[in-house]
Amino acid sequence: MSSSCHRDQFPSLRLLLLAMFALLSWGNEGFAQRDLKNIPVPDPAEELKSLEVADGFEINLFAADPLIHKPIQMNFDAQGRLWVAASEIYPQIEPGKVANDKILVLEDTNGDGQADKTTVFADGLLIPTAVIPGDGGSYVANSTELVHFKDTNGDGKADESRVILSGFGTEDTHHILHTFRWGFDGLLYMNQSIYIHSHIETPFGVRRLNAGGIWQYRPPTGQLEVFARGWVNTWGHHFDRYGQSFATDGAGGEGINFVVPGASYPTAANSPRILHGLNPGSPKHCGLEVVDGRHLPDDWQGDLITNDFRGHRVCRFKLTPEGTGYVSKPMPDLVRTNHVAFRPIDIKQGPDGAIYIADWYNPIIQHGEVDFRDPRRDHTHGRIWRVTAKGRPLVKTPALQSLSTAELVALLTAPEQFTRQQAKLVLRERPQSEVISTLEKHAASLSADDPLKNDWLLESLWVRVAHEAPDFKTCEVLLNSSDYRLRAATVRVLGHWQKDLNSESPVMVKLLQLAKDPHSQVRMEVVRTLSALGTADAARAVLNVAAEPMDEFLEYAVWLSANELAPVWHAAVLQGKWSPGDQATSPATSKSSIEPWLYGIKATKAVQLIPVLVQWLQAGKIPEAEIASTMEIIGSLGGPPQLSLVLNAAIDQTTQATQRSILLEALAGAKKSRDIQPAGNLEKIAPFVQSKELREQFVAVELAGLWKQAQLAGEIRQLASDRNRDVSLRVAAVQTLAKLGGAENQTLLEQLSKPSEKVANAPDVNEADGVRLAAIRGLMVSASEASSQAAALWLAEGPAPDVVSELLQTFLREKGGAVLLAKSLVTVKLSEDTAKLALRSVTGSGREEPQLQAALRESGHLGSGPKVWSTEELESILKKVSTEGNAARGEQVFRRAELACMKCHAIGGAGGAVGPDLVSIGASAQLDYLLDSMVTPNKQVKENYNTVILALADGRVQSGIVTRKSASEIVLRDANDVEVVVPVKEIEEQSAGTSLMPAGLADGLTQTELADLITFLSQLGKIGPYAPPSGKYAMRWEVLVPTDPAWTKLYRTSDTELLRQGQGLEWKTAYSQVDGALPLADLPAFRTRDRLAEKARQVMFLKTTATVTTAGEVVLSLNDSEGVEIWIDGESIPQGQIVRKSLGAGNHVIHLAIDLQKRTNEVQLELAAEKGAQAKWQIKP
Repeated sequence: MSSSCHRDQFPSLRLLLLAMFALLSWGNEGFAQRDLKNIPVPDPAEELKSLEVADGFEINLFAADPLIHKPIQMNFDAQGRLWVAASEIYPQIEPGKVANDKILVLEDTNGDGQADKTTVFADGLLIPTAVIPGDGGSYVANSTELVHFKDTNGDGKADESRVILSGFGTEDTHHILHTFRWGFDGLLYMNQSIYIHSHIETPFGVRRLNAGGIWQYRPPTGQLEVFARGWVNTWGHHFDRYGQSFATDGAGGEGINFVVPGASYPTAANSPRILHGLNPGSPKHCGLEVVDGRHLPDDWQGDLITNDFRGHRVCRFKLTPEGTGYVSKPMPDLVRTNHVAFRPIDIKQGPDGAIYIADWYNPIIQHGEVDFRDPRRDHTHGRIWRVTAKGRPLVKTPALQSLSTAELVALLTAPEQFTRQQAKLVLRERPQSEVISTLEKHAASLSADDPLKNDWLLESLWVRVAHEAPDFKTCEVLLNSSDYRLRAATVRVLGHWQKDLNSESPVMVKLLQLAKDPHSQVRMEVVRTLSALGTADAARAVLNVAAEPMDEFLEYAVWLSANELAPVWHAAVLQGKWSPGDQATSPATSKSSIEPWLYGIKATKAVQLIPVLVQWLQAGKIPEAEIASTMEIIGSLGGPPQLSLVLNAAIDQTTQATQRSILLEALAGAKKSRDIQPAGNLEKIAPFVQSKELREQFVAVELAGLWKQAQLAGEIRQLASDRNRDVSLRVAAVQTLAKLGGAENQTLLEQLSKPSEKVANAPDVNEADGVRLAAIRGLMVSASEASSQAAALWLAEGPAPDVVSELLQTFLREKGGAVLLAKSLVTVKLSEDTAKLALRSVTGSGREEPQLQAALRESGHLGSGPKVWSTEELESILKKVSTEGNAARGEQVFRRAELACMKCHAIGGAGGAVGPDLVSIGASAQLDYLLDSMVTPNKQVKENYNTVILALADGRVQSGIVTRKSASEIVLRDANDVEVVVPVKEIEEQSAGTSLMPAGLADGLTQTELADLITFLSQLGKIGPYAPPSGKYAMRWEVLVPTDPAWTKLYRTSDTELLRQGQGLEWKTAYSQVDGALPLADLPAFRTRDRLAEKARQVMFLKTTATVTTAGEVVLSLNDSEGVEIWIDGESIPQGQIVRKSLGAGNHVIHLAIDLQKRTNEVQLELAAEKGAQAKWQIKP
């Protein structure tokens, strides 16, 4: 690495600050400050030495304190000056202090790559979180307001300010309005984050955005709209060369997000469906830049650069188009370091082609879980770093402000995005008539064979959007381009001019035709633009798209547009204007004309259209091939008369078994979700209770309970009692008996709630556990005391950890259930381990339940409560971390089943989602905070992980973390990492809960084990063996559990047939270590006890899934092929450490059989594309 150092301009200030830090370290005795001695010397030269830069690049200091302090966001202007929003007050102003945050303007006047002039453009601000120059001054996010500052006398300092918009939420200072970006269209894009609720008065009415999202603002008119919704803390947003939008999330874990206009993403308020990012399991990222230009190497053109501020890295991603969206591939870091205070939070490419990085500089992450008054919060320092490519000339950008309009127009095809964008922004502020006439002259001068002509035409359209001057002739030209990117970008431009579009105009006709464009990204843009038009023709075209194959992003866009246009096309159907087979008024497709309507009715949950759909069905307008799917929709949305039609279709002997099961499941869903059942005779399901098709039989048994078919109780009791039946069927039978009630059914449930024999050949598995658990739950309905007594007796037997958890959850979910179980525990004695596991379930539920906790402690002889750690003990553990801590041992502690760390926490997406992803926790949290969170988990709860407790009308209680909610339902993630959908209408009471991390979790660890665990956590995200996973290894596995059905199939068939069939098999999730290796110890395996050695086997079956997005040859590499057999999509693959195979696009299941007599070492599977091949793939955690 080569670098140059910034000259030391402030030695006296540096010494003063060092002295202040020394005083702080002596002045406070609280435990939360024990790690103050690890704060680095705040010297830019020392920090620079630690920075590792990508090959072929070098880094230098562009600016530091005292020229700047605490930079939050930065943007360049057309003159090459860098505007910086800086806040020393953040995160909260101290009482009595005066707000004096600043907007700074940095200049490199001599071109040596270092700022030598700083101007305070505006001061007296309160936590300004964004700044962008424009309209003769700068726009600033000043807490709840969008303010425009202007310098009217030319002295470089603002002397005029105007509040443009107010009413942005202020609930959380690191979520308030932020991340300003001028779009190519001349509109101002602004972000806000999850805890903010904004209600903005505009000339076009009140605009609201609850929680996170991206705003779109048109300064000339004052029009404000929501561009996209969601994310936790999206501090990055930018566009590629053709205007496609991308975002990053500073508190999410999905890397680069491809932004569909109007779409919702994780955490979006009141959104029934969301899209996800391109890099699941990725660390959190802040800031975003799309880089290009002559200064950077060819391989970097169009790459996305962002910051992992927790992991002290500046990251690079390469995008490859794939269908409607993209594949995002992590590349080697641009900058990385283990310097604890390097906090890159914004990034921009400058006029010279260099990459500029805003370094917040802080030894701790300044989020809410860190005390606002923690003395480690740095309020003074900050840097701007500058990265350049070695041996490549810098870009010389002309003084754009001084150029004529004609010269600016000519620069719209400049090689650098910086030049093109700044030229557009200067043109945006010039007189419209002058700009438009110049554009027309330049367009006329372009040669037909100019390779950049169409690119220039697109740029000219963006200039016209800023001036609100439509040019439909140019649009027509580009809509006929052979380049899908130009067609897609032009369609989005037309969305800005919707009020000027004539339904009979050639461009409108072409737009409707493009709903059938061969490229799905164009179709996506079309359906989003048509949605804004709100016409019948637009609705027809949108639904037409649904008749052809759709990928994730296109299908979401069609679903969204179909819902937005629902009033238009629903009215047309109800008025009889649209019907199947009428090609003049319904979508003309290559498939059945009913298919778009079926999709639309299902997508919009159009209950009011179900009678019309039934009329079409009865009139013979539904093609035979679509009758089954039509019935399924009727079943999911229809009322009692319509559901009778579905039931009749299901019991028809000509209906295929698979389709019958789907129809019956739709009927079961209607009862469970809407409490609606078919009218008329329901006894028709009786024959299917004895069906030979398991799926069909299962749902018939379920329906018998939902529909109260008591006459079937005798048959169902036989199924529940038959130990030769499939366990899932027996469980369904027990649940149905509980619903039916009655003395005989209760007697059987009481019998089934008692112990039963173990399964042969599988001593560690009790196949009847599921049945016994279902019986105990069933007794809660009619005999709650018997239920609690049975549960207490089972706990006294010392069952498996999973059973303990399920038993406790059974009673925690019922109103009064915890107290009931507590009373029954008085009569039994529990082992210490069982009592600890049970307590963990209680405290991990987010609820206190003191009576149950006391009963568990008493019956398990555990003492009075969680251990209270003394300051001396905590000091001793921290000392051990620095002197004896072993990260490798700590990872094994983290992976222990009894601690359940991986059940709740993922590392790079591999693990549970109950708690925060820990992929970069070591690079973001100080040691004392890590230890504190282990021993007192409720002291500080990470944002977005607060629990809620919902008391429901039927007596149940649900607790968990809210993952999403809408007007009709709340989705919780419970302590078992299971999503639970709760209808809002069923909620009687809602209250706040505690952390889902169980109290006392660390009590059973020795000080050495706890020190090792903290050491492991402290290394996560740092350079070295615990850096963020690369994404090339299989991290999530499923392990086949040796149940009785699995044993039977293994004995009767081959391994290949066992894995191909799959039905009735139970798989348990397992996760690889951070390095991608999966340890085999303690995982379920088949170990026979046959006396004949040739028949004896010790084998383990694993599976994982790889998603191939572009077909081609891929390479599977094993760390060791000894004792491993491989199947891909059920096909056996010749044994070898390296396997090459051509795979088509889609998901591919990879099975491994591990012969434990030949190997016991871990398995590491790497998937790569053959060098030079076109294949693209992902292994999602």
